[in-house]
Amino acid sequence: MKTKKYLSLFLTAAFLFQGSVVLAQDNTNAKKMPTPRPPIFGIPAKTLPKGFWIIRGYWIHPFFDQKLDTGSGEMIPMPDNMNFSSNTVIAKVRYGIIPKLTAILNIPFVSKEMTTPDVTKTGAGLGDVVGALLWKFHHNQEQKFLTSLLLYTKSPVGKSHNLATDELPLGTGSFDAGLAVLPEKEFGKWDMRWSAFYIMRSKNKEGINLGDIMQFSWTTAYNASKRFIGEASLVYKKGWENIKEGSAIPESDFHQFQVIPGAQYRLAQTFLVQLAVPVTLTSKMTFDSTIGTWVGLYYLF
Repeated sequence: MKTKKYLSLFLTAAFLFQGSVVLAQDNTNAKKMPTPRPPIFGIPAKTLPKGFWIIRGYWIHPFFDQKLDTGSGEMIPMPDNMNFSSNTVIAKVRYGIIPKLTAILNIPFVSKEMTTPDVTKTGAGLGDVVGALLWKFHHNQEQKFLTSLLLYTKSPVGKSHNLATDELPLGTGSFDAGLAVLPEKEFGKWDMRWSAFYIMRSKNKEGINLGDIMQFSWTTAYNASKRFIGEASLVYKKGWENIKEGSAIPESDFHQFQVIPGAQYRLAQTFLVQLAVPVTLTSKMTFDSTIGTWVGLYYLF
């Protein structure tokens, strides 16, 4: 029921938003509107022109079917008597401060539920909020190659401490900071994107020093027509063990390797609907899904 609710909200928003796009673009004579070629999944390297905005919203729903067996450290099928579900809706706002510098704000709303024969735990509300700056420090316009740096921070807004026995955490409880290097190149209708991302995590509200995270990605996109863009990404993420009172917590490290095919359709010049299907090839996570869904809307103005 929750999945249908989120999907219906997205479809309704798409129809309403498309109407507003037409009205908004009729009143943008003062701006020369670019035709964006945004990534579906991942971090774009392109900064915005001064005074431009991007509003994105997307819904993430993994189909959890695996869990970590802490005894062996291996992933096993989810037991028949256990269920874990998660829905995350994220609002993203970007603003062009100057042509080489863009401000970013990500606000997630999280809904979770875990059921076992003994207990049902739920959680719903704001997750941890991300603020970032994207700086384009190299741009070869002739070769259509650019490189940007992302300065990343995450604030522990999501509830994670003093939880009731039937509550699930909505965030990590830690303030994080990180840096990403983002090269990108266009080859006619093809786009190539890479990223190398490192996140330093701090002690959370439970007194646990969370292990740092690194992530690498490689994305290829093909602009098949003015309306349709296809994309595929390879993403590898690794997190180191958490530390409590000077000792590593066993099996608290994790890794995940995914292939993420996707597509987007241009409803108007600067308004796109986006779909991705993350597929996990190998992982070590508390819970993971072999396949998931990611549906988004993108609007530049």
